Amino acid sequence: MGFTAGRGALFVLRTLWTALWLPSVAALCWWRPPLSWWLPPAVLWIAGQWWYLPRLCRSLRGSFENHAVRFSVGVWWRREVFVPLGALRNFEVWTPPLHRLFHCRTVVLRFAGGAAWLPLLDEDTARRLTALLEEAE
Repeated sequence: MGFTAGRGALFVLRTLWTALWLPSVAALCWWRPPLSWWLPPAVLWIAGQWWYLPRLCRSLRGSFENHAVRFSVGVWWRREVFVPLGALRNFEVWTPPLHRLFHCRTVVLRFAGGAAWLPLLDEDTARRLTALLEEAE
């Protein structure tokens, strides 16, 4: 079974990106610098919204075979996770409020020696993946 980021993943990331960008705008509004100082935060926000975040969503992909879960993410630096089912101790499904709003789930795989997050999966994909993991145990 292969899986990717859900349909709402881009909306979640864009909401978080804007929420992180707002403090810099608030500081600029309070300090009232020249208009040219507004350009770098605006370019950063636009580049993040329309270039980086869609590529990040497309890079979230993985697969589940009978013996392991593989997952990779990253635009500039790719992070690859390989969790054999023999090392898997338990798993959780997280649904923070923003994820619920955009119908996404985060599956956390806890294994001997650490944990791996599979973020922003679609609700149905997360449900199928956890069902397959329960069967495999």
